[in-house]
Amino acid sequence: MKTESSLLPLVDLVFLALGGILGCMTQMQVLHALPIEVAQIGTGASIVRQSRFSVLTLSPQGMTLNGESIGPDDIPSKVTNRRIILRADKELPTQQTVEVLAMLVQAGADVSIEVKERAPTDQ
Repeated sequence: MKTESSLLPLVDLVFLALGGILGCMTQMQVLHALPIEVAQIGTGASIVRQSRFSVLTLSPQGMTLNGESIGPDDIPSKVTNRRIILRADKELPTQQTVEVLAMLVQAGADVSIEVKERAPTDQ
């Protein structure tokens, strides 16, 4: 007795996979990330000393641009088409830092975020 294999289960499997892919595609979300340049450890200090960047510092006491106190309303006029290093205090809420970062990007600034490399003894 000879058994014949049918292609019908294979066709069902292909349509099932196609349906799964289409179902997943409808659930996908598009994420709009802020375009920022990540600072490289070891080169940032020399670039700042050469005055290629302005430094925006966020602290619990307020915001300063190159040591001069500014407010959120001053950002568009002060940072347009400038290269900015964003230096935020680690105690600030992340949301506050992200809001300032978004304002800088909307104002047309080229933004890098300064990060401190954690020492092995830090916890």
